[in-house]
Amino acid sequence: MDSIKRVILVFTMSMTLIVTNAMGDISTGLKQVLLDTDPHTIKHQPIMRNFYATYGYRPLWITSQNFKKEKIKSLLNRIKRDPTLSHSGYIYKEMNNISHILKGTLNQKSALKLELRLTALYYEFLQHSIYGEIDWKGFNSYLKEKKEKSDIDGKWINYAPRFDIMNLLAQDSIDKTIESVKPKHYRYQNLVDALPRLYDIQRRGGWKKLTNIKNLKLWKRRATVPLLRERLKISGDYKSCKKNFTGVVFDRCLDKALKHFQNRHGLVPNGIVDTSTQNALNQTVWQKINTVLLNIDRIKWLPREKGSRYIIVNIPDFMLSYIEDYKVKKTLKVIVGKPTHPTPIFSNKISYIVLNPYWKIPESIVRKEVVPAMIKNPNYIKRKGIEVHKTWEENSSIMPIDDIVWSDYLKDDKKFPYRLMNPPGPRNALGKIKFKFPNRFNVYLHDTPNKKLFNRNSRAFSHGCIRLHKPQSLLTAISTVDNSINLPEAQQILRGKNKETIHIDQKIPIHLVYLTAGVNPQNELIFRDDIYRYDKEQKRTVR
Repeated sequence: MDSIKRVILVFTMSMTLIVTNAMGDISTGLKQVLLDTDPHTIKHQPIMRNFYATYGYRPLWITSQNFKKEKIKSLLNRIKRDPTLSHSGYIYKEMNNISHILKGTLNQKSALKLELRLTALYYEFLQHSIYGEIDWKGFNSYLKEKKEKSDIDGKWINYAPRFDIMNLLAQDSIDKTIESVKPKHYRYQNLVDALPRLYDIQRRGGWKKLTNIKNLKLWKRRATVPLLRERLKISGDYKSCKKNFTGVVFDRCLDKALKHFQNRHGLVPNGIVDTSTQNALNQTVWQKINTVLLNIDRIKWLPREKGSRYIIVNIPDFMLSYIEDYKVKKTLKVIVGKPTHPTPIFSNKISYIVLNPYWKIPESIVRKEVVPAMIKNPNYIKRKGIEVHKTWEENSSIMPIDDIVWSDYLKDDKKFPYRLMNPPGPRNALGKIKFKFPNRFNVYLHDTPNKKLFNRNSRAFSHGCIRLHKPQSLLTAISTVDNSINLPEAQQILRGKNKETIHIDQKIPIHLVYLTAGVNPQNELIFRDDIYRYDKEQKRTVR
């Protein structure tokens, strides 16, 4: 340790002066400091010991002659500029502490301790950049408890980002490393870039909560109209017009601004301040910021899609996007699971398509819906076009429904012995086509005969599967790049009632996601209703 005591390092933003011995002495000193330092002094010390031992105790931030000033600056500047970091957390506070220390004079032992603190800080920042701050363990416990208490079975499958953080730590360029771990899809960077404006609005006082604005609409007069106008100016929805009103009249400029706000929030753009619009207007800036931060962290746990062709279904947006060559080729309205039957969040690959499908009704639906309906109305099954089969085989014997005592199966203690199916036809609940991506949730994309529901703005009506507005247009889009689909032949089959299965050559990745904040193609911040109340239950920690 004598060699350590003889070395002095001075760091300022303008100059650095180091008098040192050979690099080997620094490595020896670093090993000794790791062994001697109190584990509570340096964060992640077990990880630090393992890392430095693996790389022969080679310093990351010190050379034989100097601090790696530019590398340190890169790390500290990255942290300082990151809008997703809390200023009250360890990372930001430690960045400030280290910046202060670097302005002073250090002996080598202090410099080596600072080396460890910088590496621990970088490790923590990489963890934040890769994984975010959502308490997934706590959220999964909430889902489990909800199922036990109310039999609502919400599923959310995470896909942990695959990075070797030890290897990332050893890379030379901070900027390249941080850029390499960022998600490249779901307009992730655009969402991050939207945060500074929200923070700026918050610093300037945000916006006032609006009262007495219910049912405001075009040409209404009310004293609160100027307050609504100001609220929409702050959020960027109100643009200047040829004739700018400043009085109490709800003019066309304000009507346009309110409709713009409603569109950004997934509301009916009717230009009327209804209950949903008022609630959205009165969300605080901090609520908006926290929603954006939460969705940024959700994106980090979505599959890092490398292909140029895939499908995204954003459940709170009730929309499907078909991506090809990294561009949105088609969007379709969808109907998703109702809050009591939430659509699971997961990813898979569409491997086959069924034309004129049978709907094989799950036993849970038979017990909870069909059996009570049959007790109430014995003609229910006939009206729905449902057949009672002996087995799941589509050609199996059809049983006479009059012989079934439906009340015997109202409780779970007696197993229902038959299989209910909707054969192909106009009353089939799956419509004319379904897209299968086999999964343990038995969820898939399918057509529906009930097209009227697509006229609704909020479309959470299914038992978990995803109903498509215009499924044949998706089939057409897929057929242009997959030779296994003979489109004219498929269209001919769809005119009849015979079931046909098409196994596609190029399996299509499909991601069922839950994003309540994002950025649209016009680079505007958008929000969607938290239909399953996951925003409320997913807690973020402060790193």
